[in-house]
Amino acid sequence: METVERPSWLDETFIEDALRSREEYGGVIVADIRVQLAVGKGENYTSTVYRVCVQFKRRNIDDATESTSLIIKGLSAVEFMAKFLEHCNTFGKETKIYQVTVPAMISLLQQNSQGRKVQPLVPFCYKTSRPHTLILEDLTSFGFRMADRRTRLDLLHCTLALKGLARFHAMSVALHDKNPSCMDDYAEDVYTDNNRDIMSKYSESSFNALANVVEKWSGFEEYGDKFRGMIPTIWDRMVEIIKPVNGSLSVLNHGDFWVNNMMFHYCPDTEKPEEVRFVDFQLSRYSSPALDLLYFMYTSPSEDVRSEYTDHLLEVYHKELLGTLKVLGCEHHQFTIEQLKKEFEDKSFFGLMTACTVLTAVLAGPTESYDMENFKEDGSILNSESLERPYSGSRYKEAVQKLIPHFEKKGLL
Repeated sequence: METVERPSWLDETFIEDALRSREEYGGVIVADIRVQLAVGKGENYTSTVYRVCVQFKRRNIDDATESTSLIIKGLSAVEFMAKFLEHCNTFGKETKIYQVTVPAMISLLQQNSQGRKVQPLVPFCYKTSRPHTLILEDLTSFGFRMADRRTRLDLLHCTLALKGLARFHAMSVALHDKNPSCMDDYAEDVYTDNNRDIMSKYSESSFNALANVVEKWSGFEEYGDKFRGMIPTIWDRMVEIIKPVNGSLSVLNHGDFWVNNMMFHYCPDTEKPEEVRFVDFQLSRYSSPALDLLYFMYTSPSEDVRSEYTDHLLEVYHKELLGTLKVLGCEHHQFTIEQLKKEFEDKSFFGLMTACTVLTAVLAGPTESYDMENFKEDGSILNSESLERPYSGSRYKEAVQKLIPHFEKKGLL
């Protein structure tokens, strides 16, 4: 990434204050910083993300210059997205996840792991008084990297990701057992009455764009009207789907669990993935684990993996979930594989919704990505043709032409 003109607030003093919030950097003096955009166009739609390379010295070590790298995340430069996320308090929620909730979850698992080292699952988050700003350690400095979103994930990557997700979910159950109020801040923030107008217009714009594209494909002409016909009921269906299931297991959902929000570390000898870390918790919610699983399965595995190994991956997740609950002393939570698969099926409209919206961003090529400037503040669009562009991409077309019969068989179309 090229070096960019940095915001006026992003200076040496700001970085120095942030580093000093971590004990090991208590006495640092920042000598220089270099600011770059951390992600390219089409890789992140909700935030402005900088990578900051820092040169610093410690007060008690003469003339020794050290370096570190930070990821700094701020509000999106797109007014529609910035106002929406600000309204939902996503930065407040995400900051608490990194600084309070996940450390408490990890601590519980560590206490019950008989001395075995527990993977942190998330990057360290530095403290800052600046609103709507997150400062994270740069996982690339430790050898982690993102997979190719357009290729999507093979079975090994999916297995590692879902085992990590299962541990994350299980730890949230243990934390909730200890302190039920700890999940109050993760109540639903997106599908609420306050957001009904903006989310309904966003859904209407997206489904109309999809319909306009699909009805031009040979053999799929009838599905344009089917997608348009769903628009009036989307909001009410989604409101019901995201609710926790009475009498069943609820967990802290990541909320945006797709390939770009996880990073992998690879074995140097085999190049196989061996560790995973999760990022971007702006949409976290306390609800059924099926929501994260549906979101993942309809965005991130390769089509071959999704079509052939969905049941297997649900079983991998479930086994890891129960195993971690047992380690945490929470085996009293009864959640069978049959219950999990039933919730996954009952909430499958959430998977369709994900495939009709998020999957476009996953598969978009350099000239096919969303132009978020095309959205008005109220969620409607300025130019319908611009919104149709990501739906017209060759990879998205190939994927959706396989998914349409799949969803039709489920009675969703």
